[in-house]
Amino acid sequence: MEPQRESRATMTDLIERVMDKGVVVKLDLVIGLAGIPLIGISLHAAIAAIETMLQYGVMEARDSQPRAFENHEAQWRQLALRPGEQVQVELYGSYQETEGIWHVWRPGRLLLTDQRLLLIRPLPREILFAAEVSAIAGVGRILRENVAGGRRDVTCLALEDGTLAALYTAEADVLEARLRERFGRLGRTVTELSAADVGSLGLGAAAAGQLWYRWLPGDGQAQWKSGWAVLTADELTWRADVGPGVLLRVPLTQIGNLAVERRELGSLGARDVLVVSHGAAGRPAEALFTGENVSDWPAAIRRVAYPRDGDGDA
Repeated sequence: MEPQRESRATMTDLIERVMDKGVVVKLDLVIGLAGIPLIGISLHAAIAAIETMLQYGVMEARDSQPRAFENHEAQWRQLALRPGEQVQVELYGSYQETEGIWHVWRPGRLLLTDQRLLLIRPLPREILFAAEVSAIAGVGRILRENVAGGRRDVTCLALEDGTLAALYTAEADVLEARLRERFGRLGRTVTELSAADVGSLGLGAAAAGQLWYRWLPGDGQAQWKSGWAVLTADELTWRADVGPGVLLRVPLTQIGNLAVERRELGSLGARDVLVVSHGAAGRPAEALFTGENVSDWPAAIRRVAYPRDGDGDA
């Protein structure tokens, strides 16, 4: 770059020249006191538009890295979308994935498009959750405590196929506002979900599932009732599908032995039964459960109650 002089240049001309041609600043400065040098400054700087920098082979790496990242972001986003599908909102979020009795929150990018609500993990690319906006029948926000003891708002969705889904994002207000905007454009009326509506999700639980519990009412006649067991960081609870709230609440610190035994249960036939021995000193008790995946519960309880043990055993 050859230096040029223009006595009538304006500020606009100066900025244009700097951006187009660039400017090189070289400064050598010595700061002293009473004739004694104390501080030395040597400054070399080049200022120009990025296109000009690239022409001279400067900052190529710093330019290519963000461009490659943006290209990658655009590619994975397009791979998840249908032709013509447009993203309306993009947020960081997570989805509660359930496998058997295990509940795991999986993080990713939450995309609300003009057609669907998606949660996508970028690398390796995987669609963790997908639902047509037109298939969402209910929306609610429930305050729940997670396994670590923190409290957060969880957005719950009821889908037309009867399933429930739980999503978390720090910008829940934005997500719900845009969802309701989409519902309005589709002319849909969506149900407001309450805490009772989403009880089966086991939000904030390490494990949850439907189990039969041997309940002993006040008349002393034991009966098997269907309901939901929920395991949190502090306790194991069970509530019936119909009737009052929580009928069993066992702190994990009071759980002793855990076993799965084959027993004859009358009209229910021979079933695997989870036996949970619990109670304070001098007041032992037994809670009996049966149902699908009952054999998974001892490992789940041990994993939460004794997290330091690698194999989950007490």
